[in-house]
Amino acid sequence: MNLSEVFISVLNETFIGVSVGQLIIAVIVLLLFLLLRRFFVRVVIGYLKKLVEKTKTDLDDHILVALQQPLMFLFLILGLYFFLEWMPLPEEFEEVLVQILRSLVAFTIFWTIYRILDPISRLFDKFLVKLAGAVASEVRDYLLKGLKVFVVGSGVVAVLAQWGINPWPYFAGIGVLSLPFAFAAKDAVANVFGGIKLLIVDRAFRVGDWVETPSVGEGIIEEVTLSTVKIRKFSKAIQTVPNGVIAAEPIINWSRAPNRRIKMDIGLVYGTSNEQFKTILVKLREFIASDDRVDHSVTQMVHMVGFGASSIDINVNYFTKTTDWEGFRSIVEEHMLAFIEIVENAGSSMAFPTRTIHIEDGNIRQFYEGQE
Repeated sequence: MNLSEVFISVLNETFIGVSVGQLIIAVIVLLLFLLLRRFFVRVVIGYLKKLVEKTKTDLDDHILVALQQPLMFLFLILGLYFFLEWMPLPEEFEEVLVQILRSLVAFTIFWTIYRILDPISRLFDKFLVKLAGAVASEVRDYLLKGLKVFVVGSGVVAVLAQWGINPWPYFAGIGVLSLPFAFAAKDAVANVFGGIKLLIVDRAFRVGDWVETPSVGEGIIEEVTLSTVKIRKFSKAIQTVPNGVIAAEPIINWSRAPNRRIKMDIGLVYGTSNEQFKTILVKLREFIASDDRVDHSVTQMVHMVGFGASSIDINVNYFTKTTDWEGFRSIVEEHMLAFIEIVENAGSSMAFPTRTIHIEDGNIRQFYEGQE
């Protein structure tokens, strides 16, 4: 027996129905695809990286990085496919290996989708900034996590389906077991949906706005997330409020007001004459009309409005152009000082609560005797 016959006899030896020669060829095919995988990474991926580096956007760079691992894994799947095509395995072994191969294909598809979600989500950044403003990145993270959970769940279902397993009864059981956790997390979920309502649907406020609510009072929005709002009170303390609480309350956003209103009553003593009242009313109207900080596009009202217990009241009602709290208070202070000056220059004075007792002459002695 010569050497060639020895080789042929060895190659014809069988193992679980497969000759050694067929096994060697199948292994060579598998190794060939592994070598092609290395070639693909070094040459094709390397060339594509240089190509995308020349573009103005970095989106294609992130997409290429996301696709690199699944594409490399695809060569392993192709190698296994041709390995099985070359190997005449027993039917029971072949069925199992085909199911494994189909499972790997399903896994690769959903793995690719999972990895590409991150770079693709960047396409919606500008839209989310317009939609959600300060919490755009947080909204994107929530949506991205939700999509990833959906993709992973779909991938698990697809892989199990290759083995003839119906996963829905298991999911139903998991759903029943998760009810206590869902009940415990209902407040957290309510806060997230409250944040979506406040920031995306209603757009009730943004960072820096001056707001007022029944539970918080007044303050400046310091930080906004999908679960909480941090409000800096005028006492400089920070109050953190769950979105579920603040979303259920009426919210006054003073920063959204186009003007700030000045409304006050000026009480004059009853000794003020008719002519003095006319002079004071004219001077008040002239002063308000001459101030450029007053919004003259809105009706300004200066009128006598009533006879009080100790004063005759003049009501002033008008709006400033500024909505800044400090600037508004400065205007109010200046106007109050000017109003006092106008009243004094007219020869009148501001009233204060007084009580006058009138006693008839015949009852004076009786009054004093009652005091003894």
